[in-house]
Amino acid sequence: MVKITGNAKGADHVQSHLDYISRNGKLELEDERGDVIHGKDEVRALAKDWSQDQGKRRKNTRDTTNIIMSMPAGTEPRDVKDAVRAFAKRQFGQSNQYVMALHTDTDSPHVHLTVKSLGYDGRRLNVKKGDPQKWREAFATELERRGVEAEATPRATRGVIKKGVSQVVHHIREKGQTPQVDQAKVREVLEDFRDQRTGKAPKPRPWEDRIKERQTYVRKAWLTAAKDMAQSRAPEDQELAKHVAAFVDSMPLMKTERHEFQEKVAAQLQKRYQTQRPSEREHKLEDER
Repeated sequence: MVKITGNAKGADHVQSHLDYISRNGKLELEDERGDVIHGKDEVRALAKDWSQDQGKRRKNTRDTTNIIMSMPAGTEPRDVKDAVRAFAKRQFGQSNQYVMALHTDTDSPHVHLTVKSLGYDGRRLNVKKGDPQKWREAFATELERRGVEAEATPRATRGVIKKGVSQVVHHIREKGQTPQVDQAKVREVLEDFRDQRTGKAPKPRPWEDRIKERQTYVRKAWLTAAKDMAQSRAPEDQELAKHVAAFVDSMPLMKTERHEFQEKVAAQLQKRYQTQRPSEREHKLEDER
């Protein structure tokens, strides 16, 4: 996986992000020269250095691009870090400063790669729409060079509908708080429930229809390929057909994040209703009428 998790904007945000990926200096950072930054003081000094040299900038200028590169459980963490190091050197080594930090606190070993937006030539890093997929392919190539099997398939091809969660939202949720984006989604779900009770037609969401159509097409394409291979006389083709069919079965359900919020809110409302006394339910029904 290669995912842009966000950007740091301003000196305080840059420092906060570097503190986070270094676990307040407890984990080492490695820069584009291969030098190691360790300890809270060195991390703060790096953040100050990056913030003092940001050139002309507007209030909302992105000072860093924050990337996570990870592999599934069971992958050797050192191979992941070596692959990220090689990728970063090829992709950014001649144009931008960066630091990287290996995290092994989850089942999937991953590296936080933070690239300073302002390049050596005074121009800012501009990430284009297709760049993350190109980075996945380059990362997969570096992994394979180290004997690690890796494929760089787009999210849609893997049957994944939900978009990744931004690092800011992830941090807020980790603290047990509800980010504004989640609050807005809950309000939207509650509004849908109210419309449903009053007989109003559901709001059109054409983008969700397009997502379902695309994912239906992707699944049919995979199953068609599996069917063709199953008819082959070659045992390896027949075996591959089984793996493809199993891959389609393992694809996540065709649910957007809004659908998941809908299910959670419905479950909470049902639980609240079940814990109410009969008299409270009657009053609530009367109020709704």
